[in-house]
Amino acid sequence: MFSVPSACHFVSTAYQLPILIIVYNNQSWHAVKRATLAIYPDGWAARANRFPLSDLEPTARYEKICEAFGGYGERVENPAQMEPALKRALHAVQNEKRQALLNIICKHP
Repeated sequence: MFSVPSACHFVSTAYQLPILIIVYNNQSWHAVKRATLAIYPDGWAARANRFPLSDLEPTARYEKICEAFGGYGERVENPAQMEPALKRALHAVQNEKRQALLNIICKHP
């Protein structure tokens, strides 16, 4: 999110780099949340358990950015989906010779 994902996907397509990207998507900018709690442990955010600008929901569909550049993209929300999704992504990379991205949605506290 804080880089330019489209530039990375462009390079992968332009130079035919079949790479696998796994996004560990915890839907949060946890460093900001941790810093807020460290500085204001009894503040509004801690009491309300709401952290504006650190809770990144709704989360981006990063897999769609990969697809826009001809890659394979998949969103994984259930741990049981992980193994089959990884196999599909590896097939795209190894057999189809294109990039793949798995957007793994992780629950955060």
